[in-house]
Amino acid sequence: MSIDGLFPNLTHDNAKELERFGNLLKKVWPLKGKHRDHLKYDIRDMSRGLTNERTQRRKEYMTDDKSLSPYLYYFLPWNLYRMSRLFAGLELDIPDGGHIADLGTGPLTAVIALWMSRPHLRNRKLNFTCLDLSPKSMHTGLKLFQAMAGHDSPWRIKTVKARFSDRLHTKADLLIAANAFNELDWSGRTARPQAEMLSKHLVNSTKETGRILLIETGVRLTGRIISEMRTHLLDKGFNPIAPCPHCEECPMPATAQGAPWCHFNFSVKDAPCWLTKLAKDARLEKDNVSLNFLYLSQKGCENWGAVRTISEPFKLHGNKGQYACSDRGLTLLDIPAQTRSLFPGQNIVPEWPESPKTDLKSKALILPYRPKPPKK
Repeated sequence: MSIDGLFPNLTHDNAKELERFGNLLKKVWPLKGKHRDHLKYDIRDMSRGLTNERTQRRKEYMTDDKSLSPYLYYFLPWNLYRMSRLFAGLELDIPDGGHIADLGTGPLTAVIALWMSRPHLRNRKLNFTCLDLSPKSMHTGLKLFQAMAGHDSPWRIKTVKARFSDRLHTKADLLIAANAFNELDWSGRTARPQAEMLSKHLVNSTKETGRILLIETGVRLTGRIISEMRTHLLDKGFNPIAPCPHCEECPMPATAQGAPWCHFNFSVKDAPCWLTKLAKDARLEKDNVSLNFLYLSQKGCENWGAVRTISEPFKLHGNKGQYACSDRGLTLLDIPAQTRSLFPGQNIVPEWPESPKTDLKSKALILPYRPKPPKK
């Protein structure tokens, strides 16, 4: 079985830029003494507002300084880390003069992460249209980008106060919607018509040769959103490049409590020191971070029967198990106890048994994973 994968470790250059970002923040968005001392409490409060107190959060929470400070110092850099790991593992070759649209951009998170993680794009003349309802957040992000990339960067960034569903005047070579769709109400019967409307808007906003990239936070709700969007985008002629290794029905749609959903966890061992210290001060230490995403084009990827690992390893009848996705549906890798586990996001070329067994608990097809020893 041969292997390739997503989410490679940060390069030295990328890690250096994330470390430098902490100093740039202090210059672009300086905090006075009492605000600096209270930052860890504001981060903790905002974390509750973004998770278990989500329904009580004001929709305009990114428009005032009290919310913007903890977001810029904590949530933005963690999103930069997540996206850096993601972007480094995707084929992102935007042509010179290309147009990138970033819907619900916030403080230009995706733009900054793209600059950090893909140095081959830094000297290309790229045009960005960034949409958000908070001009202050966008303008702060623009200052951060200019501090990092320099004012002579060939990237041209236009910020527009608008909803991410508003019409784009120029179709995109790459359209990004990162941490945007979870802001909407996906309860009850709203999910399907909302996904239909959004997918139509995304397709109409993208060139025939263009690509669409959806990124979310890796929780069950966003797994459902991504799966629902996938269904409607497939119906409109856009096919997955990653992470899906096929164009069949999603086997992890997160439609029921306890059902699996497609998301990836990866280590934060190479995260910047200043950020891990801030997380510790706020009592929000992290061993890993998670996300879910969907990357599509009209061509999609070649459907050659790959199996993509999704979960981290767990104990399985004396061996190790990992859930995976394949064109046969939900798949459970059965890995010998002494064999090294796979990283979430890795692809393998499967060697299916003639009559695969089915796991009684998950109903997944069981695929024995027996890596061949390296050639001498």
